[in-house]
Amino acid sequence: MIRRSLWTLAIALLGATPSVVPQDSATPPATAQQIFDASFRRLQSYPVPPYAVWTATWNIRQRPMGYYTGETTSVETHRYAIRLSDGMENVSDAIPTGKLPPAEIEPEFLGPFAWTMRSSVRVAPRGGVMMQPDVEGLKVIATVVAIAQSPYGFANTRNGTFPIEDVNGHRSFHLELRPQTEPQRRNLRDLWIDAQTYDLWKAHFVGTYRPVPQAPISPTDVTVYFRDVLGSWVVTRAIWTWDDAPIAYTFDVTNDEIGLPASLPDWLFDAKEYQRHQDAGEPDYIGQLLQRMRAGSNG
Repeated sequence: MIRRSLWTLAIALLGATPSVVPQDSATPPATAQQIFDASFRRLQSYPVPPYAVWTATWNIRQRPMGYYTGETTSVETHRYAIRLSDGMENVSDAIPTGKLPPAEIEPEFLGPFAWTMRSSVRVAPRGGVMMQPDVEGLKVIATVVAIAQSPYGFANTRNGTFPIEDVNGHRSFHLELRPQTEPQRRNLRDLWIDAQTYDLWKAHFVGTYRPVPQAPISPTDVTVYFRDVLGSWVVTRAIWTWDDAPIAYTFDVTNDEIGLPASLPDWLFDAKEYQRHQDAGEPDYIGQLLQRMRAGSNG
């Protein structure tokens, strides 16, 4: 089964390591709201590439609902190509013949760059509120925050201070968010923000999700982790829940590799055109591209 990515993770083929740049502001943020705003300004400062390809490993746990009768686990690997100008995504699995495999092509990108692309690309949810981060309007958040009412309150501040916790070796402010209105749309619940750079290292949010288009929509609880990959700030691990009665699922997804090609052919993101190339028996374009990238990284 081909599963749509949800904040699927990205670890660079070229072995890029995190790089952080100090916040430019001369006055460090002092309140939870200022830290929140600084984090999203920092997030928006990272570039969004035109295209990306990656593979993802899904660790899946299935647990019967109600009385505990045991659980099972499985592992799946899928691959993805994305055109970030409009959020069109191609999801496929390689086939033994080496030809173009069947693919799901939909404008429902929920992958590693979704947090930074949401301010400029609006991918409309289908079938209710889907699992998208509440990061609309990032480009204007820095200019309106001083006069606009914040959509969130902060629950864990005490006398103007808030917890500092370790996230993968990074000292981070932990902000607990409580939506002032529209809790379905305002779906952020926790942010862990670097105490020096204001980079977002971890986030927790809620919503609804389905792993494939035909699956039922389920309430979903998601925790994601971020890092710098090839100069972009992306999700590097995602853990979330999904229910399909009588089974409760937990998905723990990491990306094993990612590449940022300068261009990809438009037919990869057009279902009819893709089918035409597939019917012609053409070779597996994404598979060959991944092989070239692997060869380049090893050379």
